Amino acid sequence: MVSRKRLDRSPVAGIARLNPELDVRHPRRALAASEFARLLQSARESGVSIQCYTGEERARIYTLSYMTGLRKSELASLTPKSFDLQAKQPTVTVEAKSSKHRKKDVLPLHPDLVTLICDWTRGTARNEPLFPKLQKRKTWLMVKKDLERVEIAYRNDDGIADFHAAGRHTHITELLRNGATLPEARKLARHSDVRMTMRYTHISLDDQAKALRSLPSPLCQDIVRKSTVSSSRDMAPSDAKPQRDEQVEEDENTGQGRGYDADCHALSSDVRQDKKWRRRESNPRPVTFPWELLRV
Repeated sequence: MVSRKRLDRSPVAGIARLNPELDVRHPRRALAASEFARLLQSARESGVSIQCYTGEERARIYTLSYMTGLRKSELASLTPKSFDLQAKQPTVTVEAKSSKHRKKDVLPLHPDLVTLICDWTRGTARNEPLFPKLQKRKTWLMVKKDLERVEIAYRNDDGIADFHAAGRHTHITELLRNGATLPEARKLARHSDVRMTMRYTHISLDDQAKALRSLPSPLCQDIVRKSTVSSSRDMAPSDAKPQRDEQVEEDENTGQGRGYDADCHALSSDVRQDKKWRRRESNPRPVTFPWELLRV
């Protein structure tokens, strides 16, 4: 109303937002890959219709939601015209009026999904919805019934596994579990902020332990280093003489000190005497008073 000149200022300006993480009303959890496979099997083998959709139709809805990450309203807007299956990189297009952020989105398709969509759209008009009236259906009830049939809890300590969680949350979580980077997952999820993508990522304790096992252990490297050093010492010849660090050592025969040069070569006696004389000349003894003359 301020931008349209209905008000001169906003009455809610300056009010701080609450932290939604402190008051989560609807916690969701992602399904594991094995759980999602059982969900599809449950839908196909159910033999009953839920929310006017047969088991095969529900399995198609679940598959498309999981492999594209599209929301319920976006799936409801899809028609055969939304898919470009003949391009080098097949894509699906979500129009701006059906997208949550009101922008046209073009997403790549998984190669396995391209083959399925070719079968699903065969005999359907280009502008006819693939899943009629999906927007008005209780998709959470569909997922709940199909999960209960294979004894998978709809709600547990991690949250509920409704349609949005089983499809979009599982899609983003599995992208990161299977090597996608966080910026790539953000682009595929069409989030404006990477922090929103992290909300959709459900990393369990097993995922953390798996990532931790890939960390190189310094203990193993230390063991390898010690074994390498010990093996090199064992391979050294037994008659090798240790390097002499001292510049003077005692002669074995005379018991006197023996001089060595910088290369650890023994010096001759003349050279030693000459060096001794030079040291005395450079450091003469102090002159003492002749006390003997006072005794006379």
